Amino acid sequence: MRPSEPALAKRSFFYGWVMLGVAIAMAVATMPTQTVVVSIFNDSLRTALGLDVEELSRAYTFGTILAAFPLPWIGRMADRHGLRIVTGFVACGCASAVAMLTQVGGLVSLAVCFFFMRLLGQGSLGMLASHTIAMWFERRLGTVHSVLAIAGFAGGSALMPAPTAWLIEHHGWRVAALVLAAFVLMLTMPFVLLVFKNRPEDVGQHLDGDPGEHKTHDLVHGGKPPKDDPAFTRAQAMRTRAYWILVPIMCAGGLIGTALLFHMQEMLRSAGLEGTEAQTAVAIQPWPIAFGFSMLGLGWLVDRVKPRHLLPLGPALMLLSCAVCLLGVSGRVPEAWVVPTMALGMGIFGVSMGVGVAVGNPAIARYFGRTHHGAIRGTVSLASVAATGVGPWLAGQAYVSAGHDFVPILGVFALACVPLGIASLFLRPPAPPADRDLSCPDHDEPDPIGPDA
Repeated sequence: MRPSEPALAKRSFFYGWVMLGVAIAMAVATMPTQTVVVSIFNDSLRTALGLDVEELSRAYTFGTILAAFPLPWIGRMADRHGLRIVTGFVACGCASAVAMLTQVGGLVSLAVCFFFMRLLGQGSLGMLASHTIAMWFERRLGTVHSVLAIAGFAGGSALMPAPTAWLIEHHGWRVAALVLAAFVLMLTMPFVLLVFKNRPEDVGQHLDGDPGEHKTHDLVHGGKPPKDDPAFTRAQAMRTRAYWILVPIMCAGGLIGTALLFHMQEMLRSAGLEGTEAQTAVAIQPWPIAFGFSMLGLGWLVDRVKPRHLLPLGPALMLLSCAVCLLGVSGRVPEAWVVPTMALGMGIFGVSMGVGVAVGNPAIARYFGRTHHGAIRGTVSLASVAATGVGPWLAGQAYVSAGHDFVPILGVFALACVPLGIASLFLRPPAPPADRDLSCPDHDEPDPIGPDA
């Protein structure tokens, strides 16, 4: 039943802030499937399964790349059936995939487990968290997305590795995996069952908590997109220049960043250190911290400055980060300075990723509209997740081919940032398609579960 007009008038608190909290919980719940946590299991998995570095990175790459391909379908399901239902199924699947890690017995089963972990956690649940806030915010989307990135992704990346390592050390890696699986369920399902709402329209509200409809961006009550909504379909978005500028830059951050995180221990060893877990943690720690702090200012800027003025900072800082890390593993700095040098490089990389996330995600929602946002976001997530799989494999293969030396691949990463930076200078909003698809998704009726039902 629709809420009456008096009921709408009495509602003063914008429910989007509740949904931001839900999205943050979803983002933190992806941590057991993110490289920053998965990599802590590396030594335990190699010992238990008798794998070397190359075999382990191959399993991770294989599982991650395959996990990218179903993501557009997940995005379409969110458009069709609503975020709440899809998020519930994905969260349960993610927890099951993390628990499955305890049952792996070899290279093939490990690759299969990585596939489900990366598909349902890092890929789907992370994508749905970003999708969720895009349904509730427009003018404030840059700021809100920054809050999501800081409290969810950066906060989780900074806080989760230490307790995970403690669990592995004191209770074994299988117990740690089961605890993390339970953590995913406890952090997501109460929200899905009790408070999740798909859109502002479902509770009689509008985007950003405005008292009236947005002129160009709201989904009007009853589900019809306004006549001025960009309403790009997935295929139309993929034919624009803006799409092919934004997506490669966002993918580069995932590809290079995952390579650095996954192989940091070996990088330190190649520079002459023992590569202990403590040294690795110190080298990695600046990445989420710098990412989080950079988002504080970037989110505010994205809502006020055109994306093309901010986006070039991402590739430029990424190049600088690769150059610093190259210096760290080159043998040209004293051993006592290797970890600080790598930490500096990871800190710079955290800022570069902050630029890509803060600019890229809101730009996609604003440039292409909300009507088919799930399907478009699915293609972006496909490319991004595939890139995170390619990164560790590419760096591992190059390391072996170069005679156990990471310098060549870090040089390649740095050079690859140059054309990305040049392309970012040409970013412009695409003109709306002449044949816009303004048909409604199948879930246009408001969510019947809630205080206004």
